[in-house]
Amino acid sequence: MVVPIIRVSEAKDLPALLELEAHYMAELEPQNFERWKTCEAVHRKRMEEALLRTFAAEMADDIKGYCYWGLQNDSAHIFNVYVHPDFRRYGLAKYLLERTEEDIQRKGFSQWTFNPIKTHPAKVFIEQLGYRLQWEDTDRLHMFKEKAAA
Repeated sequence: MVVPIIRVSEAKDLPALLELEAHYMAELEPQNFERWKTCEAVHRKRMEEALLRTFAAEMADDIKGYCYWGLQNDSAHIFNVYVHPDFRRYGLAKYLLERTEEDIQRKGFSQWTFNPIKTHPAKVFIEQLGYRLQWEDTDRLHMFKEKAAA
């Protein structure tokens, strides 16, 4: 098996990241996919601005997953984690989330949120990583995690 490399994304990764984002939308938010495609330039700009907070899972020189975070109402928030379906069950999502959480903590945050879509296939997995469900609405799970006490 090829060992995954989890690293900070670079500008050269943008096409692969956008392709994965499109795959995410088509797979998990098909009702929003057409609208997403019409705003692809906006998403490209957003991803360019978030490169230093975007982690890529690379295997055999190809990006197979990503996770990115930023600020939402002055608080740390994980916006998305996605691994291509052909590369799930290798631990990539766990590695991506762990690296993202380390970065969030290095930036001085001790808690953060994550709002995956309600039908996210990894809900149980996310809870196993210590995320707690705060509430859910019609579309999203509103989850929260705190830095583990030292």
